[in-house]
Amino acid sequence: MTMMTTIEVAETTGKPILEFGRGWMVAPTTAVRAAQLGLADAGRFGFWVNGRAGVLGEVDSAVAAAAIGFMAPQAVHDYWHARRSSLSAWDTALAWFDCAAAWGREALEPMADDDVRRLADLARKVIDQADLSIGTLFAGSARIPTPGDAAGDAAINLNVLREFRGCAHLAACHAAGLGPHATIMSTDDPVRGGASWAEGFGWTSPHPQPDIQARARVEELTTAAAARSFESLEKTERADFVHLVTAARACID
Repeated sequence: MTMMTTIEVAETTGKPILEFGRGWMVAPTTAVRAAQLGLADAGRFGFWVNGRAGVLGEVDSAVAAAAIGFMAPQAVHDYWHARRSSLSAWDTALAWFDCAAAWGREALEPMADDDVRRLADLARKVIDQADLSIGTLFAGSARIPTPGDAAGDAAINLNVLREFRGCAHLAACHAAGLGPHATIMSTDDPVRGGASWAEGFGWTSPHPQPDIQARARVEELTTAAAARSFESLEKTERADFVHLVTAARACID
């Protein structure tokens, strides 16, 4: 068997991990938890901002905005300060990841328990061997405790890897000369790109002109940066990881 390259692993698993995470983020149960925490009144991204950046602790909103990157700083500021003072940033992050674990236990039911455990363990191996300097949201998310059951662990670990690639993506968009706002405008996705998505993330006109060539370079650089994290996996582990990530993604179709 020819060993998959780290680039091939990163290319093959990047989108499925992104979409798996999106599944629990938009789940009705996550919205219910947001309401319980008093974050729903802040708007659709109240829990998303505070749950993700909550791993940083009680930082200034400018620091949270820098870590998130793709949302306009003023929007992050508004969401960050909508969290009630009695709810700590870290507790919000714990609640955010708990939503991932709870959703994962149902979503991953079609997979064999041994496969889910293998997925959780391989994902954690990648996390543990990855360079934390890729980005602060990854470094913070990697500190989130896992519950100990296979599905809960797998869902959380996949989300941590989602943050890993997200951090690489943020650095890549700057390296390609676009920055977050222009990257959104250059994304050929009717749901997650263009003026409507940018404005939903708090960016205002005038919007940068799309640059499709630079946007393609962003993806190349993102994959190259993310690929380094898969050097820790052996030949069979790389193949298993790709297979299991694909299977997990298929569970939510």
